[in-house]
Amino acid sequence: MSIPLYQGGGVSARVRQAKETQGLRQIEVDVRRAQVRAAVVSSWGQLDAAKASIIAASAQVEASRIALSGVQEEQRVGQRTTLDVLDAQEELVDARANLVVAQRDRIVASFLLLSSAGLLSAEDLNLPVERHDPVAHYEAVKDKWFGLRTPDGR
Repeated sequence: MSIPLYQGGGVSARVRQAKETQGLRQIEVDVRRAQVRAAVVSSWGQLDAAKASIIAASAQVEASRIALSGVQEEQRVGQRTTLDVLDAQEELVDARANLVVAQRDRIVASFLLLSSAGLLSAEDLNLPVERHDPVAHYEAVKDKWFGLRTPDGR
């Protein structure tokens, strides 16, 4: 039986190193958690803003439609010119374009929120696509020469 009387500090140094590494990894996890939380809060704010923008744009479209019908009626009785009618039509087209942009922004914000929450994957969205299996891919290429062939043999 032999009992080392002096270890040279190697064991305690490895223990201290492992503790420091564990502390570093915990800090990294906390930073990533804070980043995800901030991304989700930001995405949620963008989604709320996009919804409010849609409401405002819808009201703008309705107001422009009513204004156009009023201008057209005034033109019939001679109070407005054709240019006034064209201007009102342009305002209606602009309002509709703003509504479409707001709807697009809501869709983008929705996907950004899903992405921030980690829910933007083929599985979560039930997309009809072929899923990548990393284990099967590894098995297919593990005995291939470095970079010379692909899994399908080319």
